[in-house]
Amino acid sequence: MPTQPVAGDPPVAGNPAVPAVALPRGPMLRLAAGVALLLLAVLLFAGFRLVAQGQRHSYDPDASPAKSYRLTAGRSYQLSSPIGLTALQSHGVLTSLACSWSTDGQLQHPLELATAEADDRDMRTFATFAAPATGALQVSCTRIDKVFIDDADDAGRDHSALLVLLAIVAGFAGVSATVSGGYALSQLRS
Repeated sequence: MPTQPVAGDPPVAGNPAVPAVALPRGPMLRLAAGVALLLLAVLLFAGFRLVAQGQRHSYDPDASPAKSYRLTAGRSYQLSSPIGLTALQSHGVLTSLACSWSTDGQLQHPLELATAEADDRDMRTFATFAAPATGALQVSCTRIDKVFIDDADDAGRDHSALLVLLAIVAGFAGVSATVSGGYALSQLRS
């Protein structure tokens, strides 16, 4: 036999005999969304590490410079090294820096450099130069094994940086939602 609703109890849809119970769906959804966003942030960061392995920039792990870089005459470019500016300075490499360029790898021409060692905002750029010719040029510097031109015309985009930014945003949103949902649930239980 169905029980009769007590006066003042709101009825549940479809069964007027059972009073409505407020479920804490909002905090639970925030908590679940926060955990999902934190997992997404971890996946995005893992994707960043995988994508960075295949790129050819001085700041990418275990990257090797291209054999040649496509440059445009008169345009300014930056020379960089995975070793870093501080290490190059401490080893005295930049005091007698000499770089050269060629189109065929045979005849080396001296490269006129504008040193950037006073600019410590970019930790890997050690010099800038104006391209002496248009085309695929090979650039080498004395006492620096790996010389990169990260801003060359044919340098690929840095897709891993986008993944890092997305991971940071997802992580921040995930922490915020998780803390907010957890706090709201703790307030409901007390």
